Amino acid sequence: PRQDEENDDNHSGQRNASARRSSENIEPLFPQAHTKPDATAPALSNTLSSEFPQLAASAPVPAPSKSYTAPKPEPRVEVRLSSILNLRKELQRRAHTDLTQVMSEHTFVGFVDDRRALIQHQTRLYMVDYCKISYHLFYHRFIFDFMNFGRLVLQPAPSIYELALMAATELGSVDAEKAAEDVVSRFSDSREMLEEYYHIKIGDTGTIESLPMVIRDYSPDYDKLPLFLYKAATSVNWGDEQGFFKTFTSELASFYALESPLPDDPQNAKDEFRLVVEHRIMPSFKGSAFWAPGSILMENSLVQLVNLPDLYRIFERC
Repeated sequence: PRQDEENDDNHSGQRNASARRSSENIEPLFPQAHTKPDATAPALSNTLSSEFPQLAASAPVPAPSKSYTAPKPEPRVEVRLSSILNLRKELQRRAHTDLTQVMSEHTFVGFVDDRRALIQHQTRLYMVDYCKISYHLFYHRFIFDFMNFGRLVLQPAPSIYELALMAATELGSVDAEKAAEDVVSRFSDSREMLEEYYHIKIGDTGTIESLPMVIRDYSPDYDKLPLFLYKAATSVNWGDEQGFFKTFTSELASFYALESPLPDDPQNAKDEFRLVVEHRIMPSFKGSAFWAPGSILMENSLVQLVNLPDLYRIFERC
């Protein structure tokens, strides 16, 4: 009987191996173009509508199989604009080698408050102002990922005029309505360029329908959108190509940079903010094209607190 059981086990193993080989040869049921890699539903009020109709209720639903493969990401667009290439070289030329290594190889330790956190690199402990340094992260991303962004769809699409009017009024513009109309004209006249380069889509009725997605599952603070639209239209150098990309990218980076929660914000909002910082923003410095500028030292965005060898020498004296 024991021998019969061993034979049954051998036959069963052969059948299972054969079934596995058969399942591995099953072709995917859906084409790879079924989903778009940049169509990620952002947080807050952004939503994305499905591009494919739902299956009929009577249609059989295929069971999950190991033969399914994730859709391949779209190939990166090769950027040949000399102005963008020059800006990339400028960032690399001004980079601080040691700070770049710290940010690309750091380990997140924990939060100090809603603006600062502790990170470790080798034997050193640093305090980082993640709100300040996030500006530099987004500036780099907009330059090095140029024309390779995802898309944040705004639904319902807000009116550029109303947002610009709000910003112009708060900034004390002499003729706020005229200033808002100029903002609409500026964005409407440049709609094709903005959509091609930044996925900023301007509707026919003067609405803003989408924004670039720079970091997956991260959305900027939309309370800053009115100021971004107003400053992008009034402070950016629209007459020179390289000057435009440099100043427009700076305004975008300011818009996307982190803003710490207000003291009276609910605790759950503060907890969600910290999750974004720890799991979205800080990991984006690692293994990415971030060339840390020396200016972050002047801004006190990164401060060394402790070096373990120094501590050992202090303990030896005690």
